[in-house]
Amino acid sequence: MTTTVRTQPAAADGGAERLGIGQVGLGGITVHHRAGYALYDQPVVAGYDPDPAARARLLQDAPTATAHGSLDELLADPAVGVVDLATPHHRPTRLPVVEQVVAAGKPFLVQKPLAMSYAEALELVELAEAGGVVGMVNQNMCFTPSAIALGRALVDDRVVGEPSYAQLVAQYQFDTDFHPWFGRDERWWTAGLSVHHLGLLQMLFGPPETVYAMTGHDVSQPGVTVDGWGHLALRYPSGLQLVVVSTGTYYGTEPVRHGDEAVWVQGPAGLVDWRPEGDVVVSRRVDGGSEVQRRSLAPHTRGTWFPHAFGLTMAHLRQALAASRTPLCSLQDNLHVMAVLEATYLSGAQRRVVELAEVLGDRYDPAYGTGWSHGYSTWEPPLPASAGAPA
Repeated sequence: MTTTVRTQPAAADGGAERLGIGQVGLGGITVHHRAGYALYDQPVVAGYDPDPAARARLLQDAPTATAHGSLDELLADPAVGVVDLATPHHRPTRLPVVEQVVAAGKPFLVQKPLAMSYAEALELVELAEAGGVVGMVNQNMCFTPSAIALGRALVDDRVVGEPSYAQLVAQYQFDTDFHPWFGRDERWWTAGLSVHHLGLLQMLFGPPETVYAMTGHDVSQPGVTVDGWGHLALRYPSGLQLVVVSTGTYYGTEPVRHGDEAVWVQGPAGLVDWRPEGDVVVSRRVDGGSEVQRRSLAPHTRGTWFPHAFGLTMAHLRQALAASRTPLCSLQDNLHVMAVLEATYLSGAQRRVVELAEVLGDRYDPAYGTGWSHGYSTWEPPLPASAGAPA
């Protein structure tokens, strides 16, 4: 593993240096958060969790941080400028914490899914809007180093022209008998796993017009009592048609694991292949014939999802706040992700096409465009400041 030296000036963060990170909920995923934050110089200054062991683990990872004994103490800490909220997404747990964070006027990054239903997500968004607080959903797949390059290639540079067809495939074995709640909620696969994909698709293409879903589960799969797959056909106002094949029930010979999803996007000017930890590769026909030319647009962006994307997500939010810009994957933008999630379960249960306007109501805008165009897409990601940088 090579070491990359930061080449950007120290002032690149603008006023972000004053935005110390306070972590709320110090469970296992936040260990990965802190690893990514350390990689990109994102300062964890405080944390709170009711579990003393979790607080002790925080201090092992971030010895200069303060482990607070209550949420009120953390929110009153003047060093905390942004809250990293990793409490469970169930309403009885998440809503009271968001209420306190908003009342304290603290911007926050909240772990996906934002909620378990569109109605619950809307409740959180309206709460933040009423308090004038900026929130961002931790759709960290969007911040793998190559995903940022993919957004620029497809949306800014239009390397395939107007996308006409896209496909995403994830098929692998994800047994959950080892976990206390995976697979046991009323909603599991689309809400817990495919939400990563829905966040990426929202950033690249915006909200679809219609959703058709097939959902179900493998009765022999240990630990999963609800949906273990959710395959989607999405149609967009632009004419784009998109297929998502997503399952955790596959134990065959050709797995496509989470973290190595196969994505391709086709348009009149070419075709892009992408994987979360791979390159952005453009293929084009030569003179309209069968000969194809290929080139890699982002060979230098290789980096791991864990922990690079975690560090870049927080770096993006802190720099957006410092620049008074709306972050990518904002609460408001993420309502479209939650609407697709809601439409998936409705379509699967009723075996019909669901129009997204049916879920979004007066928040539906057929001309909304890409999530990329509704956030801080001109942001320049920092380089890793320590060992563990992409080769």
